Amino acid sequence: MSDVKIEIEGDSDTAVALGLLRMIARAEGKEDKGDREWFLETYAACLAVVRDAAFLDLDEEEDEEEGDEDEDEMEPGDDGAPRN
Repeated sequence: MSDVKIEIEGDSDTAVALGLLRMIARAEGKEDKGDREWFLETYAACLAVVRDAAFLDLDEEEDEEEGDEDEDEMEPGDDGAPRN
């Protein structure tokens, strides 16, 4: 991957995310044959990472199988703040 050359004009979050998307597309061989859904989901994930947001899990099927066990641990209205 040392031969990868991506030029980004500007340093906005969107420009950096686009550069990251281009690097991933090249590394995965999807520059010319990736589908629209793949590009949009991957760009959204890149933008979330650049903005230091929670990472978007693109493997939703695995999450559905595992279930969300944390939901049962909190009571309605419990925001995790210490109580007096």
